[in-house]
Amino acid sequence: MLSLDSPRWAELTQSYGSGEDVPRLLDALATIDDADARAEVWFALWRMLCRRDAVYDAAYAAAPHLIGVAKDFELLERVEAIHFVARIELMRRTPGAPSVPADLLAAYAEAVEALPALVAGALDEPWSADVAQILAAAMLIGKRQGELGGAVLALNGDE
Repeated sequence: MLSLDSPRWAELTQSYGSGEDVPRLLDALATIDDADARAEVWFALWRMLCRRDAVYDAAYAAAPHLIGVAKDFELLERVEAIHFVARIELMRRTPGAPSVPADLLAAYAEAVEALPALVAGALDEPWSADVAQILAAAMLIGKRQGELGGAVLALNGDE
C-alpha cells in the first residue's frame, strides 16, 4: 500500500490535477471523530477520484486506504467506503480509464478482493434497500463479477 507520505502521490492524478492532496483527505477520514465532518471529506474524495464519467489513477492508490478505514466505521460509512472501492473498480473497466500502475497493482487488487469480507462483516446488521443494493454489488465486484455488480448498481438508476 502506498504510504500517505510518499512523494509518489504527486505523480498520480485526480480530477483537479495532481494527487498530492489525496493523502491529506485519507488521513482526515482516519482521524476525524465526527461523522458529519467526515461526510465532507467523503464528498471531496468522490469528486477528486471517481466521477460518473471518469476514474483517476490516484483512486487506485486510495482504495487500500479506504478499505483500511472502513473497518472502524458504523455501517453507513462502511458502506460508503465499500461503494467507493466498488465504483473505482467498475470505472477501471471502462474504455479510456487509466490502467493501474504496476507499483499499485497488488495493493489495489487486495482492496477489491477485500470487498466480500467487508460485506460479510455486515451480515448481522439490518440493511435498507439502498445498502443491500450496494453490498450485493460490492460482493459481486469483489468476486470479479464486475458486469453483474455493475448491473446491480444500475438498478433504479444508480449508475
